[in-house]
Amino acid sequence: MGSLSTGGLKVQFRAVGRSRREWMWKARDESNTITISGQRFDSLREAVQDARTQFDMRAGHGEDPEDDPFAA
Repeated sequence: MGSLSTGGLKVQFRAVGRSRREWMWKARDESNTITISGQRFDSLREAVQDARTQFDMRAGHGEDPEDDPFAA
């Protein structure tokens, strides 16, 4: 399991499934609202990419790396 936090948003990644080889993400914001991926991904990398896409679209972030809330 891993997690990322940025600007009041905390995203957690969890291994799921019988063999725990699939991944899902869930996110909480400052108001404790939860968003869940709703689907399983074959790899952690795919789960991170999906979460990044979902939150970039909601925040209106462009392709500028400085706009990336997942940048380390």
